[in-house]
Order: sequence, then structure tokens, then C-alpha cells
Amino acid sequence: MFAWRKKPDGGFEWHEYIRTTIRVRRDARRQRIADAKRAAGQQMHAAGVALAAGSRAAGGAAREGVRAGAGALGLALQGAAAFLAHVLRTLARLIVQAVERPNIGVPVALAGAIILGTGIGRWRILGLDREAAATLIVGLVLMSSLVAVLARMKGWHLPRWSATAVVAAVVLALVGGMAWLAGGPAAGKLASLTAKLPLIGAGKSLKGRAYAAGPDTLRVAGTTVKLTGIEPPESEQRCGSGSAQWRCRQVAETALSRIVNGRTVSCSPGGTDEAGRTLGYCAVGDKDVAAELVRQGYVFADGSFLARYASQEREARAAKAGMWAGEAERPAAYRAKLWEEAKLRAPEGCPIKGQVSGASRIYVLPWSPDYGRVRVQEARGERWFCSEQDAVAAGFKAAQRG
Repeated sequence: MFAWRKKPDGGFEWHEYIRTTIRVRRDARRQRIADAKRAAGQQMHAAGVALAAGSRAAGGAAREGVRAGAGALGLALQGAAAFLAHVLRTLARLIVQAVERPNIGVPVALAGAIILGTGIGRWRILGLDREAAATLIVGLVLMSSLVAVLARMKGWHLPRWSATAVVAAVVLALVGGMAWLAGGPAAGKLASLTAKLPLIGAGKSLKGRAYAAGPDTLRVAGTTVKLTGIEPPESEQRCGSGSAQWRCRQVAETALSRIVNGRTVSCSPGGTDEAGRTLGYCAVGDKDVAAELVRQGYVFADGSFLARYASQEREARAAKAGMWAGEAERPAAYRAKLWEEAKLRAPEGCPIKGQVSGASRIYVLPWSPDYGRVRVQEARGERWFCSEQDAVAAGFKAAQRG
């Protein structure tokens, strides 16, 4: 009933149909792939165009934002500068009104004169270094308060800009002075200030062969001179670290001996200390003796606001010279530590020992080399004291230190 028809070449019609169908489907699939690639390319191109346009728009917006932000910042800075200028002008008026009063301006000028004397003294001995220049500037600025006083007394009218400049400088100097006084009891510092300054109440200069009488003390021309501006370690204080510790004070005295012994020394005395010793600055030729001790790392520069030898101490620290090669503890910190330790062992926490020997009545502090050997015998009138003021009020005097 059914039969295959054979083609003239001997093939079958069904086989030709299958081959044709496969070829058509393959061509259709290839066409679809080509169409998909072409569509994807067109979409990518469109996306690239859109991205470029968006980037250009974003960049323009960012530039505009930066310009706007810079403008706002500039306005803010201008406003801050205007406000600061207003504050300075207001402060200047207030300071002028204060220092033009003789009861304020004159003491300020007197303090400036004292500080100026300090700067001149350092200039004469060491030359115009950074500390001398700073001291001279502070002194001159404080003395300028006399201008405001005289202006009020004479009815002068200073230019507004000059008054503001002078007052601004006075404010800076006063702030520095208050910071200095805040470093300790103000009354005590003011009372001892003139005793520490060269050329203020100074006596006749000393010159002669010298030898060391302590880590900071010389004998010059029959006079004991204590070097000012420095602070030696305490008698029992150790420097260095670990097993390589040494007695700082004794080594400092040896260093002073190397600098001055047998040489001609010139000293500018300027007052006395509590023990009656002459205070002064000494030099061997053009070399400041105290400056050399600080620079070599054997003593400390004093810790005041106008520290004379602060730069030499920084130099010694940087070079790890002397005691700075190991652990170096400032004498004040060392004394505070011993004081607290002694309070724990002393009756009622009063660590000062009052000793009686014949007619001599002295008190011994916890950092004295004799402190451990002293035994308080109350039957002999010896006592414990909580402060040096209590000991002095009871008739005891401080034990002398080397």
C-alpha cells in the first residue's frame, strides 16, 4: 500500500527532506545568534553613550559643587577673621583701659625692667642667644605699658593701630608671666626674683683663681659663689640604669672641678640665697661655667619660665650626654618620691627629723645623706615635724647641704 519512491540518483526523498530540514534549522539558529550579537552591540553602544553623558554631567555637577564649597569656606574664613579682629580690638581697648592706670601700668613696667635686666645680663655673658633675645623682648613689651600711663597723664592720643599692637604684645607677655608664676608659689618667686637676676642689686664683680666647693658652688677671690640658673642632683641621687648607676652629685662636682680648678674665673654676683651665699653667673674666658655643666649633662637647667639654660639642656638630652645617657630624674621629682616614702614610716606621717646637738637645733629632710642615721630622741627635745615651717617655728634650722 505504501512505497518509497526512489530518486533518479538512487537516493530516497525522505533522506533529502531530513537534510534540508537540518540545514534550514541550522541557518535559522545562526541567524538568531547573529541577530542577538548585533542587538547586544547596539545596547552596549547605547549604554556607553549614556554613561559618557552621565559622567560629563556628574563631572560638571562636581565642579560646581567644589566651587560652591570653596566659596562657602572662603566666606566662613572671612567671617572668622572678622570676628577675631573684633575680639582683639575689644580686648585691646580693655587692656589699654587697665594698663593706663598708674597702679597697674607702673608695676607692669617695673616687672618689665627687671626682666630686661635679666636679658641684658645674659647678653653680656653669653651673647645674644635665643633665650637672651626672648627675655629682652618680654622686658621691652612689659615696659611699653608706660606709654599708656603717660598718654593718660599727658592727654596724648595714640593712633588706634599702635595702641592695639602694643596692647596685644603686652597681653602675650602677661600670659607668659602668669604661666611662670603658676609654676610655684607666686609670693616666694617674686620675693626671690631680684636675688636671682644679674645687674639688679648686683655687687662688685669677682675675678680670680677658683676651685669647686660643690656641684654648683665655687670659691672665687675668697667668696663662695653659688651658680644660678642650674639645679644639681641631690646628694644620694643616682643616675644611669641597672648596674651602671653612679652618684650624680659627686660626678657633677668633679665636672665643675675640671672646668674651673686653677683657672681665672670672672663672676657677676646678684644677691644671696637663704644660706647667705652669693648668687651669680661665672665664666672662664668667654665660656659660661653653668652652661657647660648643663651642656655636658651633669646638672639640670632650672625649671622656671625664663630658664636660662633650657637650650643647653635640650642639647644634652639629644646627645644623651652625662646623666641623660640613662635614667635622669629631676631633683624635685626625686625629693617628692622620698618624701612620700618617709611619710609612710614616720609617726603621724610627719617625716622631718628635728635633731638637738648641744646648742645646735637642726632639722633633717628625707633626702639628706644623714637622714637614715638620725634617731629622734624625744627625751632630748628632738621631734618629728610635718613641714619645714613647723620646724623653723620651733627654733630648728635647716641642715647645711654641700
